[in-house]
Amino acid sequence: MTSTTVPDPATVLADIRRRVAAGTLPLTVQMLQLLGATMVIEARLAAAEAVFPGITHLTDEKPAALAVYTVTRNGSSRGTYATREAARAKGEACLTRCPLPTGVTTEWVPDSGDTYASEDLVMFGPGADDESITSVRITVLPVLVDYDPDAEG
Repeated sequence: MTSTTVPDPATVLADIRRRVAAGTLPLTVQMLQLLGATMVIEARLAAAEAVFPGITHLTDEKPAALAVYTVTRNGSSRGTYATREAARAKGEACLTRCPLPTGVTTEWVPDSGDTYASEDLVMFGPGADDESITSVRITVLPVLVDYDPDAEG
């Protein structure tokens, strides 16, 4: 009995594209449809990866570490976002609806160095020791793939 190895689909596609570019592969309608479908799938995977880094590399052994980011102001929810950057943009927009005093800067300050640390939007200045926490906060909620009865909490 002979064992055969199944080639990696990405390698097969790369070979097909190389041969098409070189003009050494006769193109049929089915081949063009296949190449078009793979381009659509690759674009969708890239879009998913941009929103949830790691999502396209899921395995049974290593589930993705995903999170959502909820913005609150004065304890009231202002939205939940797929990326920290989007949540920060919303939080900053909530704060700057009224102009900030001259010389005041803002910065996001995390509760800890943890990946899932919540963070507050803090105003600094204009004096050297002037610092105040605004009412804008991002809470990070990890999205779990499976229930683990042995996990903390």
